[in-house]
Amino acid sequence: MYKIINITWERVNVHIVFNKEIKDDIYLISNDKKILLNKINNKVIINITNTPEGTMLDAAEWNLYIENKKITIDPELLKTLDDKSRNFIYGRKKYAYIINFSVDEELNIKIMTKFMIINNKPQKFYRLQETTSIINKAKIIIKRLIVLLCNIYYRILRIFKFSQKNILFLTENSQKLTSNLKYLYDYLPKNKYKIRIYANDKYKTKKSILKIVQEISKIAMSDIIFVDNYTSVLTHLKLSKKVKLVQLWHAGIGFKSVGYARFGLEGSPHPYQSCHRNYTNAIVDQDNLIDIYSEVFGVKKSIFRSYGIPRLDNYLNENKIKTATEKLYLLNPKIKTSKVILFSPTYRGTGSNTAYYDYSLFDLEKIYDFCTKNDFIFIIKMHPFITKKIEIKDKYKDRIYEYSNIDINDLIYISDIMITDYSSCAYEFSLFERPLIFYRFDKELYEYQRPIHTVDSFTKKQFEVKNFDEVLKILEKNKNININERFTNMKKRNEKSSCEKILNDVIGE
Repeated sequence: MYKIINITWERVNVHIVFNKEIKDDIYLISNDKKILLNKINNKVIINITNTPEGTMLDAAEWNLYIENKKITIDPELLKTLDDKSRNFIYGRKKYAYIINFSVDEELNIKIMTKFMIINNKPQKFYRLQETTSIINKAKIIIKRLIVLLCNIYYRILRIFKFSQKNILFLTENSQKLTSNLKYLYDYLPKNKYKIRIYANDKYKTKKSILKIVQEISKIAMSDIIFVDNYTSVLTHLKLSKKVKLVQLWHAGIGFKSVGYARFGLEGSPHPYQSCHRNYTNAIVDQDNLIDIYSEVFGVKKSIFRSYGIPRLDNYLNENKIKTATEKLYLLNPKIKTSKVILFSPTYRGTGSNTAYYDYSLFDLEKIYDFCTKNDFIFIIKMHPFITKKIEIKDKYKDRIYEYSNIDINDLIYISDIMITDYSSCAYEFSLFERPLIFYRFDKELYEYQRPIHTVDSFTKKQFEVKNFDEVLKILEKNKNININERFTNMKKRNEKSSCEKILNDVIGE
């Protein structure tokens, strides 16, 4: 007889553990829905934001069934069953998705899922599920009207679209193409396709009707759309079924939680309305990342292709490395003569609008002294979301440099040591098997706010520290690096490039 002995949570995944291996099909059933669950040995894992059907676990009262029989729990579990319930807050803290566990009189497990909305005046409107001010209601109506008009405009333009296969490279996070978008764009034969670009950093430029119209116009004229980040306009537009929306994603590996993997935390997406839900294809580097990004995007695993990362095509090519390093040598001759420390952390805050980094946690005077004594230079490369640059005093500027405007992939070539925290640039840096320092001063808080997907398995030599003094100790330990051997022991990549695979399969060459 199957019996539940434990219930635990991992991000948005609830693990239901049984007393023995599950050999039969197990279902989650409500009045009108039946979901076949994935089982692993003696447990099932239910992702509340991405069920096997590729959608949110809808609001309902659910029961677990094996062989058409409801499943009971161990009576000992009743002592802590109330503690297993979870509330997921979203929508600027006005809404919540609630999952609650209970039992009937026969100890059959019941899983209740609900969507709740804040009632600002419970005494006056005690029977209403939702109450907001007239102003807020008006804002919602206006926003919905704008969305409706945008969709009408999109559909009208689609009527007049030419039959030629049109490709759009779209980003709302930069004024130009970068990373995977840029490398794939450069690879595609321009004489075969009508290729358009829309690049606008919506976080640094003012919103305008003209920009919205321009963006939707290019989207409407496109059959294949490539993005590499969250793209807000695609949350609201209902694209034609003939359109392919392809997510290249900018990070190389599933590291810190984003998207639906952090549902319920501040800045998480809406349960249903997110551009992530709309992808027809998603490109990841390796097969073992499909589970991670399926959770992140809240989509079925079948849309993923493990074709590698476009920006890493030829990344380890000797001629490419030489060209990039020579340019940096011209920019700063000390890069050629001194060893290099690259400081490239990720941002803090809930997103691009609130991104920051606390520079006081890094003592530039001590770093300068270390670099001077040991013939190092210190390069600072901040996350693109961080607009406030670090202030470097003139007396430090012969050893400390702010190069946030330079491609991180080029800076990795010339770096002997990297200091980061939760940035995916650790993945690229690990290809060279050089010392990697994880400076995680806020480890407990950060990993609570953005639960981690993967373990730190990037290099043979890696170190985790929690304060600046420990950073200096590690630097002292690793200062004597043979610069002539920096490009040895490189990891090999597939012979067939990522861009070529995307061209053949997704675009259809």
